[in-house]
Amino acid sequence: MTILYFAQTRRLAGIASETLSLSDPVSADALWDAILARHPDLAPLRSVTRLARNGEFTDADAVFAPGDEIALIPPVSGG
Repeated sequence: MTILYFAQTRRLAGIASETLSLSDPVSADALWDAILARHPDLAPLRSVTRLARNGEFTDADAVFAPGDEIALIPPVSGG
């Protein structure tokens, strides 16, 4: 599974992307647990960061498969 980090998540994780080795499908909560085990500084953003799977936003009950590309999309502001 490829994890892509954007904006604040990229800054806090210190990387733009990484591979997460999961052998079975996982829930959003389990995916977040795996990500936070590697990057605990992302914890404050968990409740406001959207997850996208293979280019599409997901909902809270999404299941993520080992071959998915996951993007962490934090809130952004602009003007």
